[in-house]
Amino acid sequence: MRLKLLIELPDTPGQLLNILKPLSSLGANVSTIIHEHDNRTSDGKIPVYFTIEGSRDILKRGLDIIRENNIDIVEIDGVLQKETETFLILGDISTSTIMDTIHRIDELNDVKIASVDLNIGNDLQESVCKVVVETKNHRRLEASRQIQEITKENDLILIKQI
Repeated sequence: MRLKLLIELPDTPGQLLNILKPLSSLGANVSTIIHEHDNRTSDGKIPVYFTIEGSRDILKRGLDIIRENNIDIVEIDGVLQKETETFLILGDISTSTIMDTIHRIDELNDVKIASVDLNIGNDLQESVCKVVVETKNHRRLEASRQIQEITKENDLILIKQI
């Protein structure tokens, strides 16, 4: 059997080797690697496309090893495992309100905040917070609904998917 994967690795020496060694110790054969060092993600990670071959059990254990090492799996055989969505949050963005909002979003299951960019205007009413979130396990729509509830509870305006 064969699996085509797209993962994102931190841009530090040895990260690719840290994944390949355990895969090879399982008996998996890595037949293709495309390491896109010049195409970093917004959070500085490097996309790596690779194909591993082996029995169903070896491939399953290989995926488990990748996940245990907290490596982001973006795609498995072309099926997205992680989706990114950008939101703008508007309103009276005081420090406590925005920190509470960001903290509550960060606590959602299968949601990771990739970046937060805050522009404070002359008046807090003119302030804008841009939040980029990553969702796993096809939870984009549910996460979007929950983020909308959180911002509504904090009397903020949410603009989705810009």
